[in-house]
Parts: sequence; C-alpha cells; structure tokens
Amino acid sequence: MSGIHTIASGQTLSGIASMYNVSLDELLAINSQIDNANIIFAGQTINVPGSGSSGSGTGTSSASDAETPWFQIAKGELGTDEIPGARHNRRILEYHATTTLHATTDEVPWCSSFVNWCIVNSGIQGTNSAAARSWMKWGSRLSTPTRGCIVVYSSSRGPTSGHVGFFERIEGSHIITLGGNQSDSVNYRSYPASRLLGYRWPSS
Repeated sequence: MSGIHTIASGQTLSGIASMYNVSLDELLAINSQIDNANIIFAGQTINVPGSGSSGSGTGTSSASDAETPWFQIAKGELGTDEIPGARHNRRILEYHATTTLHATTDEVPWCSSFVNWCIVNSGIQGTNSAAARSWMKWGSRLSTPTRGCIVVYSSSRGPTSGHVGFFERIEGSHIITLGGNQSDSVNYRSYPASRLLGYRWPSS
C-alpha cells in the first residue's frame, strides 16, 4: 500500500526516501512520472510507502507527520554537513539567515538556526534567535512529547547555553533527536533525558 507525500520547501528525494526507510531507487520506482531525481518542487505530490514511520519507540503521541510539516522539512535536510576549512556550506548559511545573528560561517553553532529555518519554511514564526534556549519561551509547553515537537536541552557550557532539535522518540533513558549541528551535521542523535529542559509546540 502506498500513500501520498507533498514535497516541502528544501526537501530532496533522497531525504524523503530516508524518511520512509526506502532507497532512492525504490522511491523512483513508484514514481515513474519523475524523469530527473534532481528536479522536484515544493507542493509537488509523490507516491510513498504506506508507512511514514522512521522507527518505533515509546513516549510519543498519535500525531502524524502530516501535522508537523516542519519535521518533514527537517528530515529532508538529513546529511547536511559543515565544510572543513575556509569554505562554508551555503545551506547552513541559509539556516543562519533566519536569525538576527546572521552568522556568515558554518562554524558558528547552528542548532537553533536550523530549527528556525525549518519552522519558518513551514509558514510559522520562529524565535529569530540563534540561542537554543530561546525556544523555551516560544509556543506552548508540552507535558508529553509529540513526534516532531521541539525539544530543548541544557548544556555543560553553562546556564545560558543549550541545544535544540526535534523530538523523534524515547529509548530508555535517552531521547532520540533530529537536529542540526549534531557532530557538525543534520542527523539523529541520542541525548540523556536528564538534560531535558522542555518540549514546545506552536501556539496556533
């Protein structure tokens, strides 16, 4: 059984394939209308496998990815990396452009810039801040996490520092998070639940 996926701004076919746990070739096989895998556009609909889950876990609500377009956008960015040396990844500079810091290098911490970019590209106002803890004052607090909600963590660097990303699932005493600037990349990473500051959701 297959379903329908509406392509969001910034997504790639390879990123969408990762979302649905299939290879790019498998995704193209059920989308014969696509002549060039590099030419897709926001708003275009494609066929996808019936299950949109990228893994099972505990501690999530029943909300689907269709209710969290920013999470779909985030997953489309998986694999975005910093470029070592004097060059800088232009995509990461796009993330920075959604904050008032407007950093011009990809070495500047960009976890909050990444979250802002995903939120803004889904049509919602972000925090405009490059500070991870700025998200603790954004939207509404969630007592129980929903897949795709924003998750904020503390940091050993001090009481004003932190990390922010998107909640995927809970595994034991750790929280699996999709985020940017995680080992200089957009990826999934596990964080101790003891570092959790809060879960946030758009107010409207």
